[in-house]
Amino acid sequence: MILITGGSYQGKLSYAKARFGLTDADICLGGVDFDKKCLAYVERYALEAVRAGKEPADVFRAHIDALRNSVVITTDISGGVVPMDPVLRAWREACGRMNSYLASQADEVWRLFCGIPQRLK
Repeated sequence: MILITGGSYQGKLSYAKARFGLTDADICLGGVDFDKKCLAYVERYALEAVRAGKEPADVFRAHIDALRNSVVITTDISGGVVPMDPVLRAWREACGRMNSYLASQADEVWRLFCGIPQRLK
C-alpha cells in the first residue's frame, strides 16, 4: 500500500494520478470501495464512520489485505484549532488513529506540501 497525506489542496490526487497512472475510474472518492486501485480522501469516510459510532481504523484493519496494492489518500486534519463540536473533535482524533495505522501498514508514505512530494517512509 502507498499512503499519500498532506493538507487540503496540496496536490495529493494530482500527484497520485501522475505518479501511478491512475484514471478517474480507478479512484473511489470519499468512500471505501476496496475494489478500486485508489481510495481518495478517506477522512471523509472517517467522518461518516464516527457519526455511525464506528472506529475508522478498525474498518481498515479488517480489510488490510484488500489494500496491499492500493493507493490511499488522506487529508491531514490534525493541525489547527481543536474543534469545539464533540463529533468533529472525535473525527479529528479518529483520523489520527486511522492515519497512524495506515502509515504503519504502508510500504511507502508520501506527504505533499505546496505540491512538492516528500517521502516519509
